[in-house]
Amino acid sequence: MLSQLKFNPNTQMRLVTWNACKGQYLSKSAHLAAHNADIAVIQEIAKPREKLSNVLWFGENENQGVAIIAKDPYTIEPLIELPNAPKYFVPIKVNGPTNFTLFAVWTLGAQPHRYVRAASVAIDMYDDLFAAGQTVLMGDFNSNAIWDTDHPKDVNHSAMLRRLERHGLVSAYHHHLEEEHGSEKQPTFYYQWNEAKPFHIDYCFMPRTWATKVSRVEVGDFEAWRERSDHRPLFVEVAVEA
Repeated sequence: MLSQLKFNPNTQMRLVTWNACKGQYLSKSAHLAAHNADIAVIQEIAKPREKLSNVLWFGENENQGVAIIAKDPYTIEPLIELPNAPKYFVPIKVNGPTNFTLFAVWTLGAQPHRYVRAASVAIDMYDDLFAAGQTVLMGDFNSNAIWDTDHPKDVNHSAMLRRLERHGLVSAYHHHLEEEHGSEKQPTFYYQWNEAKPFHIDYCFMPRTWATKVSRVEVGDFEAWRERSDHRPLFVEVAVEA
C-alpha cells in the first residue's frame, strides 16, 4: 500500500507534490516525512510558525500557501519573481547533487489568468529562465486536457503541454506510465472528497532526458489519504547524474 511506501535509498532524487487541503505546517508535512523526499512541494499549507532553514513558504494568507521543502544535501533559495506573474508559479533554485530550477505551482481561479491559463502565461514570462538550464515544475495545476474546450486554444492544457515540450519538458507520470493526457488511470484529486468524482490535476514536469530515468511514479491511495486531503500526493523517483 502506498501509505507504507518508502523510496529506494539508492535513488539519487525523490520528488513529491501534494495539495494538503489546508492545515498546520507540522501536522500536514508529517504525512510526507516517511516517504523521505528530497524535494517536496505542498500547496494549501499554513506558514510554519518558526523559520526553518530547509523550507520556503509563499502566500498572502498565512493559513494557506505553498511550501517547498528540501532534504540534505539539497538546499533551496528563492529566485526573483517577475512583476505581474500569475500566482502561484514560484521560481526556486535547487542546489545539491543535482542543480536545477524548480517552479512550485498552485494555479488559482480568482485572478486575471485563471488555472491553466495562468500556467501558460507564466511559462511564457519565464522563458529565459527555462532556457537557462534544467527545469522541473511540480504542483497543483488545476488542469487537465478534458477541459481544453473551457479555455482559449492558445492557453488551454494542451497548449501548456506544447509550451513545455518546446523546453524539452514532459510529465513524469505520463511518460513513465505511458498514459495520454486526459486518459489518466490514477486520479490526484477527488472533487468534494468524493471517490466517484476523480480527476488528475497535479503534475511533475521534468526534462525528457530525466524522464527516461524515472524508476517509479506513484499516486497516493484513496483510502490511505482520504482523511488528510481531497488531493493525493504524486511521488516521482528519478536517477539523475550529478
